[in-house]
Amino acid sequence: MPVTEIGCLGILTCRGVKGSPVAEPAFCSALCRDAPSYGLRVIIFTPDGVSDDGRTVSGFVRTGEEWRAATAEAPDIVYNRMFCRNPEERRNASRALHALARSLEWSRGLPDKWKVHQILRRSRRASSLLPETKRYAGRRSLERMLAEREDGVFLKPRAGTHGKRTLHAALWGTSSGGLFVRGRDGENREIVRGFDDRRDGLEWIDRFIGKQGFIMQPFLRLTGGGQPFDVRVLMQKDGGGGWTLAGMAARLGPYGSLTSNLHGGGTAVHPASFLRKQYGGAAEDILREVELSAAFLPPLLEAAFGRLGELGLDFGIDPGGRIWLLEANSKPGRSAFTLTGDRDAARRSAENPLSYARYLLLTRRRSPRSAESLRGLSGRLISMVPKEDS
Repeated sequence: MPVTEIGCLGILTCRGVKGSPVAEPAFCSALCRDAPSYGLRVIIFTPDGVSDDGRTVSGFVRTGEEWRAATAEAPDIVYNRMFCRNPEERRNASRALHALARSLEWSRGLPDKWKVHQILRRSRRASSLLPETKRYAGRRSLERMLAEREDGVFLKPRAGTHGKRTLHAALWGTSSGGLFVRGRDGENREIVRGFDDRRDGLEWIDRFIGKQGFIMQPFLRLTGGGQPFDVRVLMQKDGGGGWTLAGMAARLGPYGSLTSNLHGGGTAVHPASFLRKQYGGAAEDILREVELSAAFLPPLLEAAFGRLGELGLDFGIDPGGRIWLLEANSKPGRSAFTLTGDRDAARRSAENPLSYARYLLLTRRRSPRSAESLRGLSGRLISMVPKEDS
């Protein structure tokens, strides 16, 4: 049965690579393909495509198997999938969103890792999931933490993504006072450095960090069969506006690597079978605790930072079966479900953003105070004007 069109969903994203004009081409293609079933049209655009007055956007639409350039009226709702890699991109994204202020916001975003940690630590239940976390405040702060941690210290950017610029620092040798450092640089290339003089190592780390904000945590041994791993849980809002668990995957990093992030060369497998191999009969209880924690956290974060639409929650599990919350991400990927072969989770992960967008638009339309501000519900939905192919 045909679904009446109710509005346009605009997807703000980065420029594409490897022949695609848009980032996340597989995900964006799925959104474009399924959108009509939810009464939506989709246009995908970068910050540069937003006019100064915010009345129009220029970007791309999906026609069959092809991307076609198009111009449209400002979308009714904006789904922000912009991953800013530098201050300039952040400024451009901010300008674009400000120009589109009349469009409904699909979701707020989370602030940096330190601010999220400060909120979660106020909850007794959430704080039990958190590793000790401190702000990096120069070489002495790291040196003090290293002296207290036999397995070393894990450092990561407060606003980092994809495992980039993460470091593990550990004391090296008992008499030489050296330092061993491994991790990944800003291009996700592997770093391995040994320093005979600890002060040289601390100075190198300080230069590596520069002016970027970092946090420090105890290095947790979170490996299975020699591979670092975590459990990614994707929580999303559904067509009724409630939180639902869309899918789970165990993400495995390469042997000997520092993290399990897929962008660092990792892969993903079904969590239940993987955890049974690692924890035997305790696996079901561990998985259930992960699910309960994943259901508890989104409302807690939403109450602090405003309405959210989805969260990727990464849980580490130590050899004793204790669960740690490693990260909460308000712009999660979903490629893990393709790697595990979980078609239902992959389908839900792409359909839930559409059903939630429909829910938001219908809710806004029912509100007398905002009915006039919802553009495009009576013939002004979106006017796609294909550009000439260049």
